[in-house]
Amino acid sequence: MTEEKATLYRGLREVYIDRTTSSYIDGKLGKLYYRGFSIDDLAENCSFEEIIYLVMIGELPTAGELS
Repeated sequence: MTEEKATLYRGLREVYIDRTTSSYIDGKLGKLYYRGFSIDDLAENCSFEEIIYLVMIGELPTAGELS
C-alpha cells in the first residue's frame, strides 16, 4: 500500500466553485445576500438566531419558532 501526499496551495489556486441557493455575492456592488435578504438588512433587523434559522431552514422564523 502506498501513501499519497496531499498538495497544499496558498490563496485560491485549485479551489473550485459551485452554485448555492443559500447565499449570493454581488461582487460588482460589494453586496452579500442570504436567501435573498441583504446581509445589511439582516444585521440591522434580525437576531443571530433568526439569521441562523434563515440560513438553515430557508425562511425567517415566526415568533413561535424562535421560542
